[in-house]
Amino acid sequence: MSGVRVAAIIPARMASSRFPGKPLLEVAGLPMVEHVRRRVLRCQRFHEVVVATCDAEIAEAVAAYGGKCLMTSPAHPAATDRVSEAMRQVDCTHVVNVQGDEILVLPDDLETMARAMEVEPSVPAWNAVARIETVAELADASIVKCVVSVSGRILFCSRNLLHLAGGLAADFGPVRKVLGILGYRRDFLERYGELARTPLERAESIDQSRVIEHDVMLRAVEFSKGYPGINEPREVELVDAYLHEDALQQAVLREILS
Repeated sequence: MSGVRVAAIIPARMASSRFPGKPLLEVAGLPMVEHVRRRVLRCQRFHEVVVATCDAEIAEAVAAYGGKCLMTSPAHPAATDRVSEAMRQVDCTHVVNVQGDEILVLPDDLETMARAMEVEPSVPAWNAVARIETVAELADASIVKCVVSVSGRILFCSRNLLHLAGGLAADFGPVRKVLGILGYRRDFLERYGELARTPLERAESIDQSRVIEHDVMLRAVEFSKGYPGINEPREVELVDAYLHEDALQQAVLREILS
């Protein structure tokens, strides 16, 4: 849509509570954050792609590969707060926040996100979701889950929804896996930091809960598959298996390494 300028911002920091230093974890010869940046660059709908960080080590690594990095405050309580600060230095009407640990994100899925934002530019916020594949995922605390309404609005998020397993449909609907790719209108993201942190956000460290609890529309955008990110050391082996065994992931990896 004319007038819509979508920028992609990749927040990354060294002080992850579950896996310190993970943005610079080397995978197939590249730091994880560089894998993410190169995948984002392959989506042609973004007017700009930048990494937002408070760590000089990350900024230096991104610059070494020719990428653009914006320095932000180390005091942000959540990744969305970091993205909000970085956005003030970017010319855009909308922002896609691609978390720096989404190492398997597909460019085609990012295209789906950008198109959804262009079609409904008045929506304040979007979040990528994907189908739950196993009962075990409902209880995996590293995977945030959500409940999606019939109109596509995200109603609730939690890290553990195992208690719902017995009553869900075969495809686990209306529960979906929440992915670390979020979209925002610029004017909403500008005031995001003014919203008070909320009880559910604090309880489970889920950024999306602040949006939902303040009655802001959070639109679900379904991706083709819910590939894992690297939130904990145990997930490194899982991601490596996808990169070596999944044909689609192998093809993207060849492209970003070429």
